[in-house]
Amino acid sequence: MGDLVLPALSAVDCGGTLAIAGIHLSDIPPLNYERHLFEERALCSVTANTRRDGDDFLESAARVGVKVSTTPYALDEANLALADLAHDRVNGAAVLINDM
Repeated sequence: MGDLVLPALSAVDCGGTLAIAGIHLSDIPPLNYERHLFEERALCSVTANTRRDGDDFLESAARVGVKVSTTPYALDEANLALADLAHDRVNGAAVLINDM
């Protein structure tokens, strides 16, 4: 999967970030600075968690009473959801629902 990193970086807009979340990733081929990173593109990794980590987190959240606030959008309203997020008009998480 490391061979997907270069084309993905090439597709990232100026100032964008490519986040790699693969737990098992083959080596990344050598980067060409001008093509892959120039114009403030960023490459970062994210924490890899196991299914058990997720289960533990959800159990802890339920135990302490975490409440989630969501704003539902129909799937065909995805662009509206993105605009609302960009303009801080969503309280909590915007959630796309397939059968609204």
